[in-house]
Amino acid sequence: MSKFDNRLDTILDAATELMAKYGFYGTSLDRISDMTGMSKQNLLYYVKNKKNLLTLIITERYDETPEFVSFINRHTRGNPEYEGPTPLPAYYRLLARVNEKRPVFVQLFSMLNAETLEPSHPAHDYFIKRENKTLAWAGRADWQIPPGVDLHTTMRVCDATMDGIQVQWLHDTSTPLTELWAACEERLFPSPIWDGYR
Repeated sequence: MSKFDNRLDTILDAATELMAKYGFYGTSLDRISDMTGMSKQNLLYYVKNKKNLLTLIITERYDETPEFVSFINRHTRGNPEYEGPTPLPAYYRLLARVNEKRPVFVQLFSMLNAETLEPSHPAHDYFIKRENKTLAWAGRADWQIPPGVDLHTTMRVCDATMDGIQVQWLHDTSTPLTELWAACEERLFPSPIWDGYR
């Protein structure tokens, strides 16, 4: 990894931690400079501006999680890594496992999700388009789901449930996120409809 990449990683780590605590508006470039030990001028050399910094965090860190990229590739027809179909619940179990290991990112996502209700927020459009992007990918993936079950409706309900229990988990991490999700699965993927599709 180059010196530039190392410095950028340091900046992204600090900015992620601060924005998870204070939000986009509550995090200043001066605060990030203090945390990284870099001058503000040096910081801007790497990230250009605060809006671009937020974009880098979302696109380079949150969306490009290796576990998710691998899962998508392995279960999307036409991809060289394609392995075959997968039950829909497996995707959400993976999501819970991965996010349980990265609470700072979960907190950042939850903070931004609330902040972006304001249309002028720089990530507003991203969060509006994010659901459609996820559903578009879901339409290309090879799922094993019960006959008659609507994929997009089910995913919207699952996404909303995951967002909710992640906030609960952030308030009290004594119960693992994976356990909280497992309890939800009984209602989201009930028997006998989902038997054989979990």
